[in-house]
Amino acid sequence: MMYHLPFRLSRIRLLACSTFLLLFIGQCQSQFRPPQVQIIDSDTVGAGFQFIKQELNEIINREYLEPVFEKLYDQRTSGGKKISIVHVGDSHILGNFLTQEVRDRLQREFGDAGRGVLFPYKLAQSNGAKDFLAETNTKWIGSNCQRDLSAETAFGATGFKLTTTNPNAELTFRLRDTATSESRLFTKVTVFQRKTALEYDLEVKDETTRQTSRLFIEDDYSRTFFFDRPVGSVTISAKKTAPEQRTLTLDGLSLENELSGIIYHSIGVNGAKFMDFARAKYFARQVADLEPDLVILSFGTNESQGTSEPTYLRKTMDLLISQILEISPSARIMLTTPADSYLRGRGLNPHMAKTSEVIREYAKEKGYAIWDLFYFSGGENSSTLWKSNGLMTSDSVHYTKYGYALQGKLLYQSLIKGYNGFVENKR
Repeated sequence: MMYHLPFRLSRIRLLACSTFLLLFIGQCQSQFRPPQVQIIDSDTVGAGFQFIKQELNEIINREYLEPVFEKLYDQRTSGGKKISIVHVGDSHILGNFLTQEVRDRLQREFGDAGRGVLFPYKLAQSNGAKDFLAETNTKWIGSNCQRDLSAETAFGATGFKLTTTNPNAELTFRLRDTATSESRLFTKVTVFQRKTALEYDLEVKDETTRQTSRLFIEDDYSRTFFFDRPVGSVTISAKKTAPEQRTLTLDGLSLENELSGIIYHSIGVNGAKFMDFARAKYFARQVADLEPDLVILSFGTNESQGTSEPTYLRKTMDLLISQILEISPSARIMLTTPADSYLRGRGLNPHMAKTSEVIREYAKEKGYAIWDLFYFSGGENSSTLWKSNGLMTSDSVHYTKYGYALQGKLLYQSLIKGYNGFVENKR
């Protein structure tokens, strides 16, 4: 036995060193990546769409985004940073087809910090993202900021809300992609609930792991809960703690895993315009709880369904952005122009070019970043090419899944081109 002891000790030391090395690499993997990001073939749209000028696909005024790129650089080279991107828009954003392409690629290169904002859209009679499931035991009344035409509306971060009077109401979210059956885990749950004396308290739990989360932070607009162990689902339950409580109103929630990396929040409402979110009283306040580094605003399609007076369009952009920056002053703003589409039911849209021009010129004047999709994807009347290439649906306003995936790849490319340019100048 004594003859084998040194050999056994050597094996133990080797195993211990190997285990430590694996843990070290796991914790510091970002340090072993080159600062610049390579755009691979699967990130491009290929050569089959000649009307899309990928060589022109760059963010205008990208220098304005240097604080975001600096944080991305630190995360990629040293780790330990969370970069929060909030992408807000209309139905093109609501479906999550475009934004999922960007989210997946950014998280591949910079780390996955969680799924971000969710809302049970079906309960509010709307379509929505398909990478999670929502179940409930009660009936809810749902609406969104585009349906309410009041001068000021009572909506928050998602532009949607659900209300019930059931004191036993429960709403369960499962992070499971309905297309791939892939599940994602999280530990942090932020529930957007405007707390008043009439609102029920909440219990946030997971039945699968039999955990009840701990309330860590709360204010008048949201509550943040933490689980001790990662979970793949969460149940939000009404909890009546006072006789005057008689309703539960939810504006949505955000799921995070407490790791460093990218969290890409996707927020959209069918038919929405800049003004619909500007009229939403609690939108900017709840978005501030997402601690945004970058806010991307993607509107213009619905403004173009009629004649939008340029002065009014500029006013609505200015109003929404000023509301966001008042509460999130360190956030950077990037505006996008929409790809061309038809005038609903009436042929080619004569207003798209002007709307895109107003958005573009406003961003340049204010010094914000601008991603001019309308320009480099064909410009005026290019919707005929989008449609003939199978990139648009039969309504000629929305795009196919492949069309949205293509746009998502283009947006990702532009962000990486801007980031790589920043890295190059840093050397």
